[in-house]
Amino acid sequence: MSEWRPTASYQRIAEANRRYYADSAAQYDATESCVTDQRLQRGLEADLDSALACLGRPAAAIRALDACGGSGNVSLKLLRRGVDVTLADISPDLQAIYRQKCDAAGFVSNIVSSEVGTFLAETDRTFDLIVFSSALHHLESIEPVLSAAFHCLAPNGILFTTFDPTLQSGLRPSTRMIQRAEYVAFKLFHQSGDLPRAILRRLKRMSAGVSPHDKSRATLDASTAGMLAEYRIERGIDDLALVKHLQQVGYEVVLHRRYVETRFLTTRRLIERLGDATHFKLLLRKRS
Repeated sequence: MSEWRPTASYQRIAEANRRYYADSAAQYDATESCVTDQRLQRGLEADLDSALACLGRPAAAIRALDACGGSGNVSLKLLRRGVDVTLADISPDLQAIYRQKCDAAGFVSNIVSSEVGTFLAETDRTFDLIVFSSALHHLESIEPVLSAAFHCLAPNGILFTTFDPTLQSGLRPSTRMIQRAEYVAFKLFHQSGDLPRAILRRLKRMSAGVSPHDKSRATLDASTAGMLAEYRIERGIDDLALVKHLQQVGYEVVLHRRYVETRFLTTRRLIERLGDATHFKLLLRKRS
């Protein structure tokens, strides 16, 4: 059990996530690239196989936690492999989608309805594998949560994170411009039903003087919930500093990969030519 307790600021961002997905859970599950893109799904399948191989045990003997598991993108893949999976998430709306998918596939859904940092800090359960998929950038405090995860890992257990952005300040201006243009195209072609509301939310934030680069001063409401939920998306995550911190906690780095990830093939190829790395993934082991 970890001694960390969430601050008021951390809890505010967690609540923003709960409110945001109360409104957008179905849209997220139907359109978000990390859930729907077949190429990304194949890559995630391979990554999960690598993580399980590091444990060196039969799948049925492995206890896994899908942290911030949402609608079950990771959990369902692990269940198909025979792994004992617990999904922890703050959103009852995303949990409901996962439960429906489990029912349809004949799986039993094991769900913890909790903010993930609080669950990790307070539980006395241990896991062989903990996965954060497209999750770290939603957290106001990453290091304390992953430190709490360390205490919940069994000896030689594995932590795997993926689909999180690198620091925006480390990217070329042209890369950042391509990313902004791609997001607009994504809203137009894949979330067009939400586009009028997205414009209204943005106009309301602008009229209130709310900047996504200074989220500490934003009041949590319908217009800011999404911006606050995607807490680190504008500036990204310093993965190099994060890895150094996690090594001090006691994690052993098995894999730290920086790569290009986009929603569209054309934009990915453009950014690859520029030589930037927009995302990172980590495979870490708890040294026994």
